[in-house]
Amino acid sequence: MGEFKNEEELHPLDTGKLKFDQNGLVPAVIQDYRNNVVLMVGYMDEEAIRRTLNTGRVCFWSRSRREYWVKGESSGNFFEVKSIYADCDADTLLVKVVPLGPGLACHTGRYSCFFNTLAGFEQRGSEDD
Repeated sequence: MGEFKNEEELHPLDTGKLKFDQNGLVPAVIQDYRNNVVLMVGYMDEEAIRRTLNTGRVCFWSRSRREYWVKGESSGNFFEVKSIYADCDADTLLVKVVPLGPGLACHTGRYSCFFNTLAGFEQRGSEDD
């Protein structure tokens, strides 16, 4: 299959038009800019987005610890932000990054947090299909 090329015009979206959930958060899908692998998902509120935009490093709101955290602060696995997109409903972000340091996104020491297959589902075709 040929490579998909998105040739649609991009439309800048003011952060004030994002649709936050009842807790003031939007999910942020973190994707490797170099190869499009999804690395992890985190949550951002307006302040985390502001910090991310200002520093060029991904900042999340921790729902469990109820505090801001910059990815890589404790592990050295920082994410350098290359671009940020909002989806068509403006309720989810796609943050394209270049992993810095050891380059591990997951707290388990893996490159990506998405390594568990769903039991009961048999993969159809290859990853390249």
